Amino acid sequence: MTTAKRRPRRIAADEAHSWARHLRLRNPSAKDVLKNLTLYVDGEGYCWVSIPTLAEDLEMSADTIRRRLTWLEMVGAIARQAQWIDEYGARNGEQRGRRTSDKIRLLFEADVDAIEARAAGETVDAETDTISTASDPSKLLGSNSRADPPSGPPSETRLGLVRPSHCGEGLISEPESEPEPETPKAPDGGGGAIAPSAQEIEPEHFAEAWKAYPGHEVMRRDLALEEFRKLTEGQRRLCRAAIPHFVRMKAHLKQDKFPNFHIWVRTGGFNEFPTAVLEEVSSPAAQTSTSYDVAGREGRALKALHGLARTSLFETRGRVNYSLPMTARVLAFAELPPENAWQWVDAPAQLAAWSAFLAAHIAVRRPELASVRTIDGVPRRGFMAPWPWPPRKDGTIASPSSDEAGENE
Repeated sequence: MTTAKRRPRRIAADEAHSWARHLRLRNPSAKDVLKNLTLYVDGEGYCWVSIPTLAEDLEMSADTIRRRLTWLEMVGAIARQAQWIDEYGARNGEQRGRRTSDKIRLLFEADVDAIEARAAGETVDAETDTISTASDPSKLLGSNSRADPPSGPPSETRLGLVRPSHCGEGLISEPESEPEPETPKAPDGGGGAIAPSAQEIEPEHFAEAWKAYPGHEVMRRDLALEEFRKLTEGQRRLCRAAIPHFVRMKAHLKQDKFPNFHIWVRTGGFNEFPTAVLEEVSSPAAQTSTSYDVAGREGRALKALHGLARTSLFETRGRVNYSLPMTARVLAFAELPPENAWQWVDAPAQLAAWSAFLAAHIAVRRPELASVRTIDGVPRRGFMAPWPWPPRKDGTIASPSSDEAGENE
């Protein structure tokens, strides 16, 4: 007989599907969504799938998927946790980075009778575990709309979905497209067209920024305009000027996927390029490199960055050329701590973060940074760095006690 701890039971996809199939929810579309979730379940009962994927699988609208997920959560069949992805691609629940698909858990361990009772419009007393008929089933979320009220006894009718999902945004960062509002018409007998209000007038720089942003053709202009209105005049100019720099950075990294414009604006992505000027927007392709005074902030930062990466930087007559966008992260290198205050970095996550940072900001091929050092008799692969983590996108430095590679606040 062994005393070793038994491994926790793993949930198989066929077991999850059988559980979902045998639930009596009286809501066919919600049950279809639940059964489809079982196609993406892992051994712990979690599902990693987005609303667009579910909508494509089931040939439903994204808004319908959101409502069904909310209903399934209310009856106790699933639980959801909001998730974000930080600048290093790490998923987290601390609101760092951009919004992504929720973490959905199938509640296998929940009382099946209680789930079916809630789905039928009955209430469950958590203390006594007794079930009673709801006095007004229409107040619960179900599957019918107001235009098609349920008929028959409450126990035989399906519950009506009469409210939008309270956490629909929690599963994807881009909600379903909505039709553009119609232009208001002058009332009968009026003398002319209605003058547009201040809210209807697009702020300066928006149209140019919108057209310059890659992929805007399939993005929502109304959401982008709403976020753009919240910016100050200076932020709007910088946002428009930063777009060509952002495009060049993506091209250097050989990445062709861009976040939705309204999300990029909302998260202040343009602040990564504080030196961008508006004149560069008209001809971003014509500029291949920029010359900086070696004694200036940009020049000092570039020399320090290339010194860390052990790469050469072309300098002539007191000026250095740089072919990539000047970002706030690069400018952070203008003020480095003394070399005797640098530290040995050897954690895999830190090495990966530094490698990704240098790949994005060094235009030439760089040698391998890491070397091997014996610490406490154990060889450790790493390198000397001024900080534990690379600068954040806004140019700030994580505290020495921080162990978060994705901090970007």
